[in-house]
Amino acid sequence: MKRAFAGLTLLLLCGLAACSLAPVPAPSAPPTPLAAALPTAAPTSTPTTSQLIAGIDTDRAAYPPGTPVQITVTLNNRTNAPFSGELAVTFEHLGQPAAPAQRQPIAQLAPGATAALSFTWQPPAADFTGYRVGVTALANGAPADSAATAVDVSSDWQRFPRYGFLSQYGTDVDAQATIAALNRFHLNALQFYDWQWQHHRPYSPNASWPDIAGRSIARDTVTALIEQAHAHGMLAFNYNLAFGAYDNYWRDGSGVKPEWGLFKNGGGNYTPEQQDFHPLPASWPTSKLFLFDPTNRDWQAYIFGQERQVFAHFDFDGWHIDTLGKRGLLWNWNKQIVNLPLAYTEFVNAARDALGKRLVFNAVGGYGLNDIADKADVDVLYAELWENDGTSTYGDIVDLIERTRTHSDKAIVLPAYMNRDYAEHAGSGHTFREPSVRLADATIFAAGAAHLELGDRAGMLAKEYFPSQPLVMSDTLKAAIQENYDFAVAYENLLRDRARPAEVAATIDGQAISASGKRGMIWALPRATPTATVVHLINLKNNRLSLWRDTGAIYPAPDVLENLSVTLHMPTPHRTGARLWYATPDANHGAATALAYTSGTDTQGAFIQFTLPRLQYWDMLWLEN
Repeated sequence: MKRAFAGLTLLLLCGLAACSLAPVPAPSAPPTPLAAALPTAAPTSTPTTSQLIAGIDTDRAAYPPGTPVQITVTLNNRTNAPFSGELAVTFEHLGQPAAPAQRQPIAQLAPGATAALSFTWQPPAADFTGYRVGVTALANGAPADSAATAVDVSSDWQRFPRYGFLSQYGTDVDAQATIAALNRFHLNALQFYDWQWQHHRPYSPNASWPDIAGRSIARDTVTALIEQAHAHGMLAFNYNLAFGAYDNYWRDGSGVKPEWGLFKNGGGNYTPEQQDFHPLPASWPTSKLFLFDPTNRDWQAYIFGQERQVFAHFDFDGWHIDTLGKRGLLWNWNKQIVNLPLAYTEFVNAARDALGKRLVFNAVGGYGLNDIADKADVDVLYAELWENDGTSTYGDIVDLIERTRTHSDKAIVLPAYMNRDYAEHAGSGHTFREPSVRLADATIFAAGAAHLELGDRAGMLAKEYFPSQPLVMSDTLKAAIQENYDFAVAYENLLRDRARPAEVAATIDGQAISASGKRGMIWALPRATPTATVVHLINLKNNRLSLWRDTGAIYPAPDVLENLSVTLHMPTPHRTGARLWYATPDANHGAATALAYTSGTDTQGAFIQFTLPRLQYWDMLWLEN
């Protein structure tokens, strides 16, 4: 957006009464020729400097069922000696083997030398399923290096959206390299932000055209980026505002009329000077965007015709419809107050009928989100987060997600701009504050939503104008974000597959626990899925504030906590022999570990107790149903 420059109660118990304990060892892994037979490297903090495995790439961001997966492992020997051994690739679903391991030899890879090994895997046929792909380099049977990626087998992006953005369309853009870089994060749809000519005339027949900021947009680059996105299994969404036009629209030959506008008073006898508008920098080709009534049938017919031209000449899959948030009272030409939330829903459904394309609609700050969730034919729900709209804390994010789920089961995508004030004042080239980004991602992912944050130029969003990327990711943050997205795909069936709040009470010996994301505490966020009871632990102990944006970029990294004694009280006794699993994107490349536990009952009901190996930013525990 161009903007001026909870479920069930979580019971928290502080102590235990006299308990009846029954030991339940973690079941051993089923017999298999794959990962169970491989030695496990000692857990390491993410990210680490690889000595051998330089990268893992898959050929697509998502795979329709029945599509083989092509995996390329790039090796770079950074040791001081030749390396010989083998590379083992394992395939897991929620900690369980999904296929036999594949192995290839590595013969005398010289120091400083590189090599690429290719693997082909045919996943099981189940739709909407995530897998972890582990890669281990073995020397004399012992692990020398390890890494991982993930695979999403899904026939459509709507169940597990991972939305990214593009903002650069000059002649110097390498479309293949741009999309390949985003593919490593498994992004399955891209918003083509500000690719268009003018908001009320998005299509230009020319080889190039100026965008709203005067940047030159190359037609061939836009076309190539769409083609590359499709080649990697990504959808391409054409960005445009729902209801905007440039200065002098009434006399530029476009045919747009003031009678279709939104006006800031109810007096009538309107002129463009009384029309609602959004201000823009004076140096841009237009200094404002005049706004129009989304329910006006003539405006709808006009803008849908313009979008029809876009789809006729570019192979976009859908329209990303932007808005400008809450505007206050506005009137149409007939002096009637326009109810924008209802107007947005009518507009979206009319667009779907007229264009027959996929739609995403930005309910800025949640404005109109409930109406969109209830009635609009969109692919996913999308709401840009702003503090003045009531989503300033970690807990507010979860509350927004849960409120929205009472209206719709559609997946939720949240654009949320990190370290924004710091980005305004620090200047270009400074880095994001890694702890604040990782904690915000942990919150959004654990709550079952997606975070629109990643885009071209290895970019991450700090501001709502996407081409402006004053802050950059450090190498360690980029590696951590890659681990987060691998984790989000590998465990998507626990994170986002019908996950809902659950009545689980968590206590940790010697630690303060929060139910709502309060600073200075460990946040326990319980969820239930059809297959497991899940508890997320997010470490906010070192936070001085509970505000997710960390707008001034001040948050310290959380300390690593080890060997925590955890008790989980549940509303009903667990199934005898159920496995308890632990995984984190912060260590061991997201590998799942089965934990031994004891079970019993006390005055608060049934519980299990166990030792959690470590917690840094975010851990996920799940007990199989």
